Amino acid sequence: MYLWDGKIIIYEVPSTPHAEVTGEIIGMLAAWNRQDFRYGTEANTNLGQGRNKEPDAYVRPKHRNPPPQGALAADIYGNPFPTMMIEVGFSQSLPDLHRTAARYFNPLTTIQIVLAIKIFGVRTNALANTSTIALIAALYLRTSPTPLIPTSVISFGTANPDINTENYITGQMGVPPGSFIGVGRPDPNNNNINFPPCNAADIPTYIMNIPGTELYNGVPQNNLPVGFAAGYNLDLWELQVLVREAMHI
Repeated sequence: MYLWDGKIIIYEVPSTPHAEVTGEIIGMLAAWNRQDFRYGTEANTNLGQGRNKEPDAYVRPKHRNPPPQGALAADIYGNPFPTMMIEVGFSQSLPDLHRTAARYFNPLTTIQIVLAIKIFGVRTNALANTSTIALIAALYLRTSPTPLIPTSVISFGTANPDINTENYITGQMGVPPGSFIGVGRPDPNNNNINFPPCNAADIPTYIMNIPGTELYNGVPQNNLPVGFAAGYNLDLWELQVLVREAMHI
């Protein structure tokens, strides 16, 4: 839910897959590093006059510098903005998830990363007695030359994304074909043979790096840990397993 130019917009109906994927991402990040970051959910975040949004989850460095005098703060308490916002869409459409990056990256904020996860509907084959699902992860970076185009889009479900989804990602979202990888996608470095399935942990195709430079943005030099720039490697297989368990497929 968010307030935009005086209108309250509800875009996601709460559900088990939505809630558990959000919780799992935060849990994985917290297991990686609780010393340097604070993690939260659904905090009302200022995005400008008459514009507020509640992210599904966020990541904020504990030592991030406060906003300078006169600059917009994340909330009424004067907290600095998170460096990373996480949005999970089940009932929420992929286009609305995509528009979220522009809302978060507006010039008044210092948000650096948006991670969007889209859960599509279950596809059931009655004859084969099988159920599959398409899943998409998209990573946006403010530091990119084109911040409103994801730097990485990964299909990580058990079903290929449908043609309309593929066309939207490479068309309206403007993602170069080489930056859209994973299940059902051709690998240009392997004679355009499709990427391997997402069916185990630690498959390189399905590891999405959350860059440390952006995660630690605004943290004083003396508070930066050794090797901080490596960031965190999010294994999307873990999210696929959770979705399948939550939806009994």
